[in-house]
Amino acid sequence: MSSESPNQGSPDSPHLESALALASAASSLDSAISAALSRVGISFTDLRRLRLIGARPQGLNREDLAEAMGETRSQTVRSSGPLVKLGWLSRPESGEFILTDSGRHLIDQAEGIAEKAAARWFTDSGLNPLEVIASVRPNRCPSSR
Repeated sequence: MSSESPNQGSPDSPHLESALALASAASSLDSAISAALSRVGISFTDLRRLRLIGARPQGLNREDLAEAMGETRSQTVRSSGPLVKLGWLSRPESGEFILTDSGRHLIDQAEGIAEKAAARWFTDSGLNPLEVIASVRPNRCPSSR
């Protein structure tokens, strides 16, 4: 007898099953990319944070960064603090987080590593990255916002 719950994979719970599958895939992908990025001393979440901030030359305030990262404002400040101490971000008196030249260099280096790790993960999983983007963001271009 199986130890799985009676509704696992059931047509009665497609939304929950889809949500669980997406969460599992996201966690697996995050782990794969973070493991590769550990060579340069950052996580996939750090790379996302640096890229978001770097996309805005004037920087991002903690509220906008928290919203973009899906965090609380206090989590954003705590998570960004080490990146400021390492010199990849600055946070002037005005409070915005701003990408430094060192941070820009790190992104350039980290993106190549992350791209290779993501390509391996997608190949191993059998998923097509373009189909994933289309299914997760059907009415929105990935670079819009």
